[in-house]
Amino acid sequence: MLLLSAALVLVGAPAAALVGTDDPAPPAQDTTTATPSAPVSPTPSPSSSATPEVTQGAPGDGGTPQDDAKASQTDGPGSAIPGLVDLTGKGRWVAANGRWQWRLNDGSLARSQWVRIKAVVYRFDDEGYVQTGWWQDGRSWYYLGTSGALSTGWTQVGTAWYYLDPTTGVMATGTLTVGGSTYFLTATGVMVTGWLKQDDGWHYYRSSGQQAHGWQADSGNWYYLDPATGVMATDWTRINGSWFYLNPTTGAMTTGWTSIGQYWFYLDPTTGAMATGWTRVGDSWFYLNPTTGAMATGTLTIDGSTYHFTSTGVWIGYQAPAGYLQPVSQITSLGWATNDLTWGMNGVKVRIVQQRLGLWYSTKLASVDASFQNAVRNFQRRVGLPQTGVVDQRTWNALDTGYSWWVDQYQATPVSLSATRSERIEAMIGYARDQLGSSYTWGGAGPYNLGFDCSGLSLQSLYRAGLDPQPIDVYKHAWPAYRTSQELYNHPGLMHVPLSQRQRGDLIFYTSEGVVTHVAIYLGDDQVIHTDWMGRPARVQHITVGYGWENMTGYVVRPFP
Repeated sequence: MLLLSAALVLVGAPAAALVGTDDPAPPAQDTTTATPSAPVSPTPSPSSSATPEVTQGAPGDGGTPQDDAKASQTDGPGSAIPGLVDLTGKGRWVAANGRWQWRLNDGSLARSQWVRIKAVVYRFDDEGYVQTGWWQDGRSWYYLGTSGALSTGWTQVGTAWYYLDPTTGVMATGTLTVGGSTYFLTATGVMVTGWLKQDDGWHYYRSSGQQAHGWQADSGNWYYLDPATGVMATDWTRINGSWFYLNPTTGAMTTGWTSIGQYWFYLDPTTGAMATGWTRVGDSWFYLNPTTGAMATGTLTIDGSTYHFTSTGVWIGYQAPAGYLQPVSQITSLGWATNDLTWGMNGVKVRIVQQRLGLWYSTKLASVDASFQNAVRNFQRRVGLPQTGVVDQRTWNALDTGYSWWVDQYQATPVSLSATRSERIEAMIGYARDQLGSSYTWGGAGPYNLGFDCSGLSLQSLYRAGLDPQPIDVYKHAWPAYRTSQELYNHPGLMHVPLSQRQRGDLIFYTSEGVVTHVAIYLGDDQVIHTDWMGRPARVQHITVGYGWENMTGYVVRPFP
């Protein structure tokens, strides 16, 4: 009889939360136990009061001498049932009250006994009727089909699967091995699928009921089950030479960045394997201890060279000499700062309103003037707003421009702190090249479809390269008397180098009557990228750009010394 350990605690699916531990490095052992949550109650037990179905045909015809000889064999389904009597050829089937009975040749009925007829085992109750459905005999459960025949082996009843001993027919419970595979049957005999907590930990049983080993996917997560025992692994686990971090509570494989104790670790997003050494994540480089996988921060000597890392572990690929602007990972936020369009204000918001009110043309200066204010007053009168001639947020919303009130806060996204000096210079130039062909907007700083002026293009290119020359910003850039080109040239955090020593990535400045009025980005070979006036888009041009050598400053600005 296959009545085995029935110690069932919980059936359920482990949760997918990723909870850290205080262990800074992988432990020596490979697995520990876990405590998955969300238990599910086992299926109710079979009922001995189930109503048997009445078959439409007799289970057997009484047999022949040949059938009797076959039925006299001692093996076969149910052959080991205690008290089994072979009545093949010793009676016949009779119907009574819509049910079946076996009437012996002497006229009596088979009652309260297990009977074999033509190699099929039946159970008769004390009134002589053949039983169907679940039947309890002492402490053992049996299942008899709709014809009354004893079921053995794997048997489906409703939606549940049961295993009935091939020789005794007794319903199995607990751990069961069939055909080299391990199964678990609840105390009610139902085959378990999914997660099951047993005395030694959590196990997973596939939809076929077979116990899983090794890697197993479930509900979008991966789990590792001991190849020998099937117990779910948790915490740091070494598998085929790689370390994995399996959530201590749920066992789910962790991927990406995870904090454990006082250290950060990076687990491959696809495989979950712990990364070591130099590792690139996105555009940034990190160094993870070759033994423990712990992320490096601060200053570290690696293979004889000194490297610097941020508090978040990002390798700093370039540091400017002391006294000059250092690269940043994020441009300073402008918060809610933006400009009402008052007299003399410039920039992309002015251009948007000019386009909305029919004032814009390719050589139009994007500046608030008398015609602008008159058109705004007329609009305000039509929509019932105070006729101030000033575009505030209320008037902007009424204009329904399709743009945010804070459209002038656009800032290019910086490259990673891991970018080297040359990578920053190329990012700066690359951004400027991407704007070639964009139209000129006085006081404009992009994006492409709204246009730039010369210093707006240079400022956004610096942003892209990771340089934030505060207090210069795109908000002030649109102010009537603010000249960003002059502010850049005079910024104390930017290195000045003689024009004769110009290099790719330098900023070239131009003057009118001795005052800086224009800026361009140097490409090398006496070529620059710039934009200089209405109707003339961003373009590549000779370094003199119509100003002549005599109107260029004697020094250039080198953003990345």
